[in-house]
Amino acid sequence: MSDDPLRMYLVVRRGSFDAVAGGAAAVGCVRRFAEDPDWAEAVGQWRPRPGKVCVRARTESQWRQVLELPHAGTEVVALPPRRRSEREPLLQRLQAHSGPADLPSRAVAPPGAMTYLVNPEVAMTAGKVGAQVAHAAVMAADSGRAEDWVQAGCPGVLLAPPAEEFARACARPELLTRVEDAGLTEVPPGTVTVLAIAQP
Repeated sequence: MSDDPLRMYLVVRRGSFDAVAGGAAAVGCVRRFAEDPDWAEAVGQWRPRPGKVCVRARTESQWRQVLELPHAGTEVVALPPRRRSEREPLLQRLQAHSGPADLPSRAVAPPGAMTYLVNPEVAMTAGKVGAQVAHAAVMAADSGRAEDWVQAGCPGVLLAPPAEEFARACARPELLTRVEDAGLTEVPPGTVTVLAIAQP
């Protein structure tokens, strides 16, 4: 395994945490830059091991500089994959989004939205949750079963349900994706972190 792997960087604006917006940005990033001559090769090489890193712009100046880079998304932006050694100086200065993730246990998903369920028995930082939701969103978009959802901008809701409810959800027929972590940060390999369930 390379010690300098390709990573998609998800950048969160200071004071905000919207993992659903991050998922939408990740889907948009893959679709946009897979067709971009400057980035298509990197996206293709990244796809087999699609690692993501969630970082935080601490100042408005940093956020404006991030928006000058090729990206997808608005509330959270996703940057096309690059190697750690090739990060711009700006990205080197951004800190991991390591705050707590305060997630509701209940909400009603509107028609056509994706419901992301976070495993309530796994302790993850906000940045880790954001990366895992982005994994789920990209996997859902790749499934071929959610094109209307993609075209609608990847709407969704994010919940941390009770443990027994999460376990039951693993067998639901509407389950589109189940993210099993590679174990590189925060959780053991094979841990189920996020489910994505399509709404009719």
